[in-house]
Amino acid sequence: MSPRQAAVFVVDPHSIFRLGLLTCLERLPIVARATGVGSVEAAWSHEELATSDVILVDAVALDACAFIASVQESLAVPAIACGARWRREDVMATVESGAVGVLHKETLTPERLEVGIRATLEGAGILPPDLLTGMLAAARNGDGALEAKRRPSPLTTREEQVLRLIADGHATREVAAELCYSERTVKNVLHDVTTKLGARTRSHAVAYALRTGLIG
Repeated sequence: MSPRQAAVFVVDPHSIFRLGLLTCLERLPIVARATGVGSVEAAWSHEELATSDVILVDAVALDACAFIASVQESLAVPAIACGARWRREDVMATVESGAVGVLHKETLTPERLEVGIRATLEGAGILPPDLLTGMLAAARNGDGALEAKRRPSPLTTREEQVLRLIADGHATREVAAELCYSERTVKNVLHDVTTKLGARTRSHAVAYALRTGLIG
């Protein structure tokens, strides 16, 4: 069966980068349509924003967190933030605003774009390995972990196992194979965890669990 194709909407004020990104997207088999604008205002007034499957938004030049949060609340279109420099606190803020993941602009390639779009279509998140490593290290070094140890975890053992594997970068099918579950079971567990933690997305659930020491 052919993979699902996505309508991708790009919001980036840098015209050269935006045009290059659109050209790259149009050449990917997974992309059915690529549309780009240079501002949040232009995005809200564009009719194709609401019918998009994935939004790629610049993380620095625009107020990305507010835009992503508004998009999630009004349209529920998944968004990936692209940035040149990421600090751990920036990743946390972006994910907690509702982004399904983040990408490095400096190392962005057609292959990484396709992986990110495919993961988003499958309901997963995407974090660069170096950023994920930093978040895991912070959690293991006690950032929020001490407070979490003082109270019972709201997660079941199975939920912790699934969320930890997702945090380590495994796709849903890989988690299912590792734990000998069906993919449907894994998706149901992730839905339950996201709801239980009051998270906007799976990536938000992972970020919250890392920050509070629920997993690590």
